[in-house]
Amino acid sequence: MTISTTLTAFDSRRFFDKAFVYGVQHGIISAERQTTIQTDLAKGMVQIANYFGTAYLRPDLELAIIRITNLISIYLEDHAQGDVQIGAQSLQNNSLLSHSKQGADMLRRLHAMPKETLLLQHGPASSDEQQSFLNEMSGETQISWPDYQAQLARGQAIQNLLDLGFWLAKKLQLASEEICDAEQLINTAMLLILAPKAAIKLPKRSEFDALIKAVKPKKVSENPERFALFFSDAPKKIEQIAQKEMARFIAQEWPKIRNNSFNLAHYYLKGGIDAISEYDEAIAKNWQRISHNDDNSVIATLFLLVATGQPVKSAMLKREASAMVQALREHGLNDAAVIEFIEHHVPVELREELTDFWLNDLKEDADTALANKDPEFPDLYMERAFKYLQNNCNTTWKGRS
Repeated sequence: MTISTTLTAFDSRRFFDKAFVYGVQHGIISAERQTTIQTDLAKGMVQIANYFGTAYLRPDLELAIIRITNLISIYLEDHAQGDVQIGAQSLQNNSLLSHSKQGADMLRRLHAMPKETLLLQHGPASSDEQQSFLNEMSGETQISWPDYQAQLARGQAIQNLLDLGFWLAKKLQLASEEICDAEQLINTAMLLILAPKAAIKLPKRSEFDALIKAVKPKKVSENPERFALFFSDAPKKIEQIAQKEMARFIAQEWPKIRNNSFNLAHYYLKGGIDAISEYDEAIAKNWQRISHNDDNSVIATLFLLVATGQPVKSAMLKREASAMVQALREHGLNDAAVIEFIEHHVPVELREELTDFWLNDLKEDADTALANKDPEFPDLYMERAFKYLQNNCNTTWKGRS
């Protein structure tokens, strides 16, 4: 069986196959190079099978050929920008294994991109997390090039907001222990710049009202000189991001301020928001966002992740669900962690209700469904656990587990 036939049998739509067939048909890929590609493909397949499992099992080898094809394809299509002729030339001039490595590196870069705009310092991802992500993204339901580009663009947009947010936090002397969202801080900074003669400092609730009043009149206009002065000591990249954010603020937020339809929760206020003083500051700014307006499946997701010591998110990827279930089976559920989370992140009027929900409903139900204690009813591959999570939590994967 030729390499072309082999690849087409798996998925003729992959870019690697398109570029290879085009290159052979148009004399771009030489006969000698075709033989080398065949050899490299076999070597790479074994390496990838060993990385994700073992090269001694046929299912692992079959999945490995899919993986290496996907990794090569994502890099090749990105490098060639969808042009099969450029892709074919790359296959002629560069080793197959280098294409595969470049594809894996692309996915690692995507995995490293931030997912939310909270100003929190995160360390690098562990090798196990990277491997899990590569496992998910290079398998049979591989990420497409357009989807990769879209996800990378979203991640870069969030990173830009974080970069500007951290710079503003230092500029405006935000206390390091404060929980702050970059988007809120950026909106407040843009408001300070637009407000004529406003002091450049984080406003309290009462001072915020004065800022709003100052920018409402139609005669108030954009002030490039004040903007330039504020960002005079900023790196060029930060200034460029800030210019885009100012343009967004003027186009989207300023009209809302002038017609009294702005949302106070979209701004950072020093000392919290007096109108909802029963919340502490972090709750006032974050609870409705992280709970998706008190969605029960999201709350269950948050509590189970907290109870098993996992990173707290509003939704679970399959690999994150697997890590959570494994932690539950090894260490059980941590009541104290959930109670502490409720005390610090849940509105006062909901704390008793949600504590009762955890202690007398979710905890026992989840422990029964997710544990693997009954030898007569084993759940070695977590199929029963995944089904429970899909029915009761906010999960991101579809179909059968």
